[in-house]
Amino acid sequence: MSLSKQFARKLDELWRRRTAQIRLLVTSRGRGRPRVFSKSVRQKYTNQLLELVSRILLKTEGRKEFRSIIRERHSRHMRGRGLEQRFRNLFDWAQRWCSGPIVYVFWRRKQCLYVGKGLTWRRLRRYDKSAYLKDATRLEVFLIKGKSQLAKAECLATHMFRPRDNRMKPAKAKWGKACPICKKHDLIRRELATLFRMK
Repeated sequence: MSLSKQFARKLDELWRRRTAQIRLLVTSRGRGRPRVFSKSVRQKYTNQLLELVSRILLKTEGRKEFRSIIRERHSRHMRGRGLEQRFRNLFDWAQRWCSGPIVYVFWRRKQCLYVGKGLTWRRLRRYDKSAYLKDATRLEVFLIKGKSQLAKAECLATHMFRPRDNRMKPAKAKWGKACPICKKHDLIRRELATLFRMK
């Protein structure tokens, strides 16, 4: 089943739950008890719907938008014995190959561990004693076209790569461009809260 059909079906199911009590007032009870609608149910469905929204928007516009704001992409496997040597190798490599604002991604094989951003490659200095130097097998760095695109690029990368350790939503810069997925997320979340408001 396509993601769009899953989204439509999930939204219809939420609507049926919300209107179950009204239907009972004018129709016979039929089989079994009506499905419960509560704040926890509404939150569960909202989360599921927004997850589907992310997947749909990534396919239709997110990845294309991300590619449009990237100047270059570089990748470096973690090499060296011990954290100090690994950091020195990584930092020397970044100094040679990275310039301007960056979004960086720590990978352990195919699992994304963390997504971060920096105005320059010097941002990687904070990882001189980081566990990522030990846990990660590779660092991927995207050079961003402009400072105003940095927050959007980090947010799009977080949606795309689904990092293990990014618990919080990426910070937004007042002067930066907004993530198109988050903009639609916020709009859909507000619409769902209005449509399925509870006393």
